[in-house]
Amino acid sequence: MKLQTILIDDEPLARQVIREFLQAHPQIEIIAECENGRQAVAAINHHQPDLIFLDVQMPGLTGLQVLEQIEHIPAIIFSTAYDEYAIRAFELNAVDYLLKPFDRQRFATAVQRAIERRAGVGTEMERLLRLLHHAQPAGSFSDRLLVRCGDKIIPMRVAEIEWIEAADDYTMLHAGNARHLCNLGLGEIEKRLNPQQFMRVHRSAIINISRIRHLEKDGEGGMIATMASGEEVKVSRRYAATLRELVV
Repeated sequence: MKLQTILIDDEPLARQVIREFLQAHPQIEIIAECENGRQAVAAINHHQPDLIFLDVQMPGLTGLQVLEQIEHIPAIIFSTAYDEYAIRAFELNAVDYLLKPFDRQRFATAVQRAIERRAGVGTEMERLLRLLHHAQPAGSFSDRLLVRCGDKIIPMRVAEIEWIEAADDYTMLHAGNARHLCNLGLGEIEKRLNPQQFMRVHRSAIINISRIRHLEKDGEGGMIATMASGEEVKVSRRYAATLRELVV
């Protein structure tokens, strides 16, 4: 069966080049073309393609912003004129890219990789989450984190998170009565959070200081932090004194 494909680029010439190059790949069928990010989100969610060619820099919504809003997760081949940052991010997450201007041979390689790597929704979603997380500029603190909710990727405001616990190689984000699984490990997520707002209180837990309702001693040198939702988080002896100073 042919892979149904959408071309997404604000430059008509760029779409024309991809269209011409795809003539040598009969296993690919173009079902739609989009010239901006908002069209792309609507088209992807409606057509649910197997593959998209996605420009990174577009007016309105960028390529990465498009990925944050789509409900269907296809295989993705990026195209970009910006090499250093983009290529590092894409290679890190095993998502192929085309650096403009690209030739037929490089294009064919990208198409073949997309075909060979085609997998289930879960695999593509994990790859996409890694890409979006690593696309954040180094040294900046996140004001939101991307989490998986069924077959969708949704942004979660960091300020809404009460505490975070380790879950093997992932983390569980607690926000009131809601829980969301994030594909970042606890150490990685800690680097993205403002230390003025979030603090590690245990080898497997981080809490939002502003969401603490009260603290009490646990009789073992540590403490129990009761969060706004009523959930209790253990604070180990190692972190108890520091947390007490921040809260009091």
